[in-house]
Parts: sequence; structure tokens; C-alpha cells
Amino acid sequence: MGICGSGAASIALIAHEQGFRVSGCDLSVDSYYASELKKRGIPIYEGHSEQHIANDVDVVAVSPAIFDISPDNPEVKEADRRGILMTWQEFMGKYLQKDKRVIAVSGTHGKTTTTFLTAEILIDGKLDPTVEGGSIYKKWKSGGRIGRSDLFLCEADEFNRNFFHYKPETAVITNVEMDHPECFRDVNEVIDAFSWFLKNDPNLKHLIISGDSPGAVEVLKKALESDTVRKAEITVVFRNEKKFLPVSGVKLKTAVYRILKKEGEESRFSINDGENVTEFLCRMPGEYNVSNAVMAILAARIYGVSDEVTNESLATFSGAGRRFDFVGMMGDIPVYDDYAHHPTEIEALLSMCREYYPGKRILAVFEPHQVSRLRLMFQRYVDALTIADYVVVAKTHIGREVLKNVVPLSGREWEAASEKIRYEEDVKLQKAYAAHLADAGKIDMILVIGAANSYKISRYFIGEE
Repeated sequence: MGICGSGAASIALIAHEQGFRVSGCDLSVDSYYASELKKRGIPIYEGHSEQHIANDVDVVAVSPAIFDISPDNPEVKEADRRGILMTWQEFMGKYLQKDKRVIAVSGTHGKTTTTFLTAEILIDGKLDPTVEGGSIYKKWKSGGRIGRSDLFLCEADEFNRNFFHYKPETAVITNVEMDHPECFRDVNEVIDAFSWFLKNDPNLKHLIISGDSPGAVEVLKKALESDTVRKAEITVVFRNEKKFLPVSGVKLKTAVYRILKKEGEESRFSINDGENVTEFLCRMPGEYNVSNAVMAILAARIYGVSDEVTNESLATFSGAGRRFDFVGMMGDIPVYDDYAHHPTEIEALLSMCREYYPGKRILAVFEPHQVSRLRLMFQRYVDALTIADYVVVAKTHIGREVLKNVVPLSGREWEAASEKIRYEEDVKLQKAYAAHLADAGKIDMILVIGAANSYKISRYFIGEE
């Protein structure tokens, strides 16, 4: 249930390839992630109904959002009555990862790119992992792949504490900060969840974690209360200089990376692991992508992949879908689609464009997502979005908060926050405004930003209606 969502679609594909008989349903079957499911012949039904659960169904794996959107759903109730209801994350941990050596990539930001890049390196290193990621990897045209080895690489999401179902031997934590206020009261609860994820993992042998993220440092401090974590090999990653103080009785390795040179969209950087200094070339624009690459490189080293192979992987990595994804042209103006939906991600994306494309004038079209997060961080959203020259804010996508009586921010509130912001719900008028700016010679690039249906806006702008 919810099979057309990013993670659920990947899991459905992996289960299908592993020999499970898979079918699914969703409120809308017109999804960015649905096309590969249909190509594989997986039946998808529109809407939810207890009639979907035939007598021979063994598991009903659901997107956790369904518990918020449709808690009294008869299909959910029937599955619960029969004792076969679980989230797709629980299904992955219980069934698909059984007897596998799990590598889990977690963090508030950067999980998907880090997961797919780690996968590319491991595959090029002939390790052939099974992989689950939270978007489309362009090379596979899906977010999941089946490998023949005992390695299982997954994206581990903290929302709804979903990652509690995974017991990795290697955990990667890219960063930690406040997110998902619909299920976490404050950043301390987020930190507690990440530390619980580590402390309650009996299989943990390796941990790679950011030392530049204050939230991640707090997670590590709490996690080190556990003997299991203290016995693991822990690598703390820093940019430019080692800042982490030693912890009594625990040997912590460090890796310091430096960006040596930026040229076009490329960044040359080095990693000093205390024994060797090695240089790499990242062809993805943005300092945040260098950080993602460092995490992937260190994870691959654990499994014996040479730096030479890794550099070849970095050279050919095609990136995750909806991550600064060029979708086409609106006249002479390039249009990009990006999944950024947290103010930190939006700030990083637009700052990257400012640095890597100097002088380019930017129109940012933003589809807001999750009202609780918007209200908690409203000024941060405004500050991040107005890095662009012009901003169009689309109608808020309510998503899983639909039954929580949330009130979206009004157009008046958005427009009062900055003279750069224009609120417009109609996609035709959004495109007309973009065309007006283009005709007047006021913009050089368009970024469509959001985590829900914003990809449809980007396609509309380039004429794919």
C-alpha cells in the first residue's frame, strides 16, 4: 500500500526480483516512481480496498504515511485483523535483509545521493550489492537493484523511526538536525532516535559519522554509552581540520577532507585518514556533494574497494533523480528539478548555483511540503529561497498531515515575507510568469524545488503537459 512512493517502489521491485509475488495500490498511480513497476508487470490498483487482500496474501506492507492519511482504511484494518500488517521498512528489515550484511546510510540530508554513489563504487568493485534508495538512480531507472552477494545497501530514514527495523554492520550518518516535527517534538528527540538506532544494533561493526554536524556529534556521544557502539570501528569525518576531542576508552579514527580546487561543476578534493592523503575528483556540483562523496568513499574502503576504482566510479556517477536534475529547456532557459524540501537543503542548493554558476539569475519555484515543518522554520525557508533572484511559491502539498487540521501558510503570508516572493497556485500562471521574466531577460535558469508533485511543474514548464 502506497507502492508508488519513492521507498516503497524500490522495495516492491527488490521483492519482485527476489521471487515474492508482488502487487500494490496507491491513491494515485501517476507517480514519478511508478513507471518501472509497471514495466516489470507488477499489478498496481488505484485506491485502497480490502478486496486487494486475497486469501493467499502473506504480508501487507504499507507506507507509514497511510497511518496518518487513512487510519480507518478498511484494507489496513483487515490486514491488521489477520496479523499480516507491517510497514515496508519492517518488511525490508525482516525479509529482504535476512541473512544479509547490511550497510545503512542515514542522516537528515544527503542519504539518497550517498547511497547511490556507494552502490556505484561497490558495484564497480565487483561486490554486487542489493540496493534500496529513496529516489530513481538514472542508470537503473529505479531506486532498487538486486545483487548476488550478501551485501544489502539501504537508505535508512529517521521519519517515523523507520530505521529501527534495520540492523546494519556498517552505519553511515551524514548529518543530524531538526526535521519531521510531525513525529519529533524537538531536535533532542531526533538525536535520541539516531542514538537508539546505533545503540540497539547488535551487528554494528563500523560507523562513519560527521564531526562537522553538531547534531551528529551529540548522537555519537549518546551512542557511546553502549558497549556495542564502543566496540565498533568509528570514523569521524571533518572538513579542513580535526576538531573532535578523544573519548575516554574509545579509539576514534578520523578522516579530514579538503576541497583543493573547483573548476566548472567539478571539485578536486583530498581525504587524510591519518595514514595517507588521497585525491579524488567529484563531478557533481556543490560542496554538499563532496561531503556525500567522502562518506561513500569511506564506506567502500571498509569493503576493500581500491581508491583507483572509486575514482573511476566518481567519474561516471550519473546521480540520483530529482537532485539538481536537468529536465529540459523552456525556450532558452534551462529547467532543473530538485527534491530539496528542508531549508538547509534549499540553502545548499541555491548557494551552490550562486557559486558554480556565477552571474546566472535564478527563478526558484517552490512547492511547500509538510505544514508543521513550514511553520516551525518559516523564516529559514524565506531566507533560503530568497538566495534566488525571483521566487514563485506554489500551493502547499499537505501530504500525511491531511487529517491533522493543519492550516497552510497563506499566499499573503508568503508575499509579505519578501518582495522577491510571488504566490501562485495555478501552474499555467506560474509558467506565464516564468516566461515573462525570460522574455524580459531577467532570468537565466529555473529551479523547481519540492518533495511532492513539484516534478510535474518542471515538466509542464518544458512543455510535457
